[in-house]
Amino acid sequence: MKQSKPKFPGQIGETKMRVVEENFSNFGTYVWHKPNGKAFTDGSGNALSIESVRGDGVRIKELEDAAKYWGQPEGSAKFYSNMKKISEEDHSEQLDRMKNGLLPNMNDIGAIIAAKQSLQQHGDEG
Repeated sequence: MKQSKPKFPGQIGETKMRVVEENFSNFGTYVWHKPNGKAFTDGSGNALSIESVRGDGVRIKELEDAAKYWGQPEGSAKFYSNMKKISEEDHSEQLDRMKNGLLPNMNDIGAIIAAKQSLQQHGDEG
């Protein structure tokens, strides 16, 4: 199946949704990207990554060293603001919370702020 390129930066698939980076935090995750721009993964979709604050040279060097160790020395570290690595169990719990109409992750400051603003504007229909 041939994937089409996004029509605008941050677009998710063919949807009208896109990722909007909110810089309320310098915390996030660096992901190692190959020279072709794709994330370096283990074949199961797990990207080589490290949690860090933006611009932390020590953490970026650790990621570079890991990429060299795993056979992909060419490439670069790309920062994803406000992203955090989670376990399979965390992912399952977040899916359950989302299916029940709750915020999937109570550490998602952006979602908490948006929910609070929505309650202030529209009230609680419950």
